[in-house]
Amino acid sequence: MSGQNRPFKYGANDRREFIVYNSEVSLRMINDTGGNPVYIGKAKPGTLESDNKWQIAFVEYDAASSAISLTWPPNAEGNASTEYEFVWDSSTTVNISGITQANPGVVTTSVAHGLSDGDKIIIEGVAGMTQVNFADQTDRVYIVANAGASDFELTDLAGGNVDTSAFGLYTGSGTVNALDAINNTFS
Repeated sequence: MSGQNRPFKYGANDRREFIVYNSEVSLRMINDTGGNPVYIGKAKPGTLESDNKWQIAFVEYDAASSAISLTWPPNAEGNASTEYEFVWDSSTTVNISGITQANPGVVTTSVAHGLSDGDKIIIEGVAGMTQVNFADQTDRVYIVANAGASDFELTDLAGGNVDTSAFGLYTGSGTVNALDAINNTFS
């Protein structure tokens, strides 16, 4: 399957050339609060986010905000892959209607969320309890636990409870999203 989905263009004499410049590809990113791209997706222009034709990378930073490593998602065989074979996002965003100040914190959504235990999610746009909003790759990606139809508990990447009892009071808004980019690159 090597190179099968890699974006290409036609050059001189209708010769097929691989795309190598960022201006020749569609880019999608999820940035941390410092503006650093944490997830980077590349595909041929016009590719839908739900198509399995994306290359996805996870960027890790040190304390000085310098990029120190890239992680590539596993392919069907379980090997890290830089191929253009992944889905960037096939999920839908679900609005949050409440988050408890508890250990663990419980998120309630305005409609059935469709999440399962073990899904990795990010939360964005929450007012009041801003500590839960996506900030960086280490402490703002959560794992869903004890999922009900429209609620779930927050756990961290190690599976420990996220204690929201000392966080600010939830005052409204916010969304939860289980992006394929996140679920593909965190193991």
